[in-house]
Amino acid sequence: MENLVLNVEVRTKEEGPKALKPLKMLAGIVYGHHQEPIMVKMDYSTFLKMFRISGENHVITLDFGKNKIEVLVHDIQREPVSGDFQHIDFIAVVKGEKVHTHIPLVFVGDSAAAKEGAVLEEHLKSLEVKCEPKDLVDNFTVDLSALAKVGDVIKVSDLVIDKKFTVVTDAHATVVVADKPKVHKVEEEVATATVEAAA
Repeated sequence: MENLVLNVEVRTKEEGPKALKPLKMLAGIVYGHHQEPIMVKMDYSTFLKMFRISGENHVITLDFGKNKIEVLVHDIQREPVSGDFQHIDFIAVVKGEKVHTHIPLVFVGDSAAAKEGAVLEEHLKSLEVKCEPKDLVDNFTVDLSALAKVGDVIKVSDLVIDKKFTVVTDAHATVVVADKPKVHKVEEEVATATVEAAA
């Protein structure tokens, strides 16, 4: 991926989310193991466009003018009603040091169990991992073709994950299971009523 650079400015305590909103600016803060937190502000639309590309799993370079810091988006606070971004937490990354993050799972392939009527229940949407910033990826794939019959399960330990990643999620945790189709209570009641009527 191309190098993503976001121009930011240091902000004051008075320049909170509410004060910056009319200016179409967004408040943020940068945390790091080797530095004091830095309060920042940035253009709202510029950040939004970049975040659509970077998500939470790609390094962004914050450009302060004289200084630059490589970061990941760590947390996003949204306005309760509109859902607009309100505040961004960044975490500084250091080359050679592993980052702790969640990488989404993408389900691919066809399941023979599903074709036979099984319901595929997804228990996990992402994996918690540690890795170097340069090794971050958009997602991990889960091959559903491993679910051949009802009752088959794919666990974290079944996934093929590159050794560059240290998986923190429990290896025995269920990712997806081919479950029996659930009979709705309403359908059962209808069936019972039909039998009673016939009798």
